Amino acid sequence: MKSSHFRRLVLPVLLLCALPSCGTEFRKAWNNAPGVKAATHPHICLPKPGHVEPVAGRWDGTWHSDASGHHGRLRCVVSHPKNAAGDREFFYHATWMGFLSGGYKATHHVQQQGPVHVFKGEHKMPDWAGGFYHYDGTISNGEFKANYKSSADHGTYTMKRVP
Repeated sequence: MKSSHFRRLVLPVLLLCALPSCGTEFRKAWNNAPGVKAATHPHICLPKPGHVEPVAGRWDGTWHSDASGHHGRLRCVVSHPKNAAGDREFFYHATWMGFLSGGYKATHHVQQQGPVHVFKGEHKMPDWAGGFYHYDGTISNGEFKANYKSSADHGTYTMKRVP
């Protein structure tokens, strides 16, 4: 068999085998999010008894680009604070065009202002995807609302807490 025929047969099979692993890291984070695992899980920092963590955990909703009109499903896993300053890891996973998806992590600085948690952050994406993205938003009463902006796009995130 010629090598060009071999490549045409093997490369698509390898790609099909690799595609399911694209969301593996996010699925693992989603399944192990704060508040999901039992108290005996060794890697989960549980809040004080009777205290509901208003920010950490799983969020599900949508994103919408005001620039292009594109939209899709958006999920996010928010960590407990990483330091005394209130920095947290936000692990986003978005879909677009109904079948494409991808995930990324961004650190956001979260501060409580009364009953509302306000956050800001930025994240470097590839230049073809808009470069630096800036985020600002609020979390209150189980609702997550944010704005994002880059040189190529701007829009909103709207999510609700997943129990």
